[in-house]
Parts: sequence; structure tokens; C-alpha cells
Amino acid sequence: MDKILVIGSSGQIGTELVMELRSLYGAGNVVACDLKASAQEVMESGAFESLDVLDKQKLYEVIKKHNIRPPIGASLPGAVVRTRVM
Repeated sequence: MDKILVIGSSGQIGTELVMELRSLYGAGNVVACDLKASAQEVMESGAFESLDVLDKQKLYEVIKKHNIRPPIGASLPGAVVRTRVM
């Protein structure tokens, strides 16, 4: 089975996503990654890689190392909700 890479595992959504995916697919099939360490439960329950996804070479190495299928982004810096004050 290909493994799942969750990018942005240190945030609230990323932490919950990693834990849910690990419960569904097994801890050995979900790799968490972020710039900083994730929550203790994420760090202790399976693989974690310290990774800046802008570093293409390191990202490629992690994908190859863990046999990753397309990664899941839990951190979406471009997704901004805009509100207008009237």
C-alpha cells in the first residue's frame, strides 16, 4: 500500500487529520510532516518528517523514502477567508 503524507501536521486540522487517517489506514501508512514538531500524540503514534515543502529535493527524498502517493495538505496558506466591514 502506498503511504499518505500529511503536510502541515502541526496545526489543529493537521493533527486531527493525521490521527484519523492513522486510525483508518494504520499508523505505518500515514507520514506526518511540518516545519516544527507536531503534537505529542502525532509524534508518538507514527512516522514524522521535519520538512519545508518548498525544499523540492527534501520533499522528493521524503516521498521516495516512504513510498508516498499524492500528499495531503492540511496547511493551506493560500486559503484566506476575506470579510468586508460595512
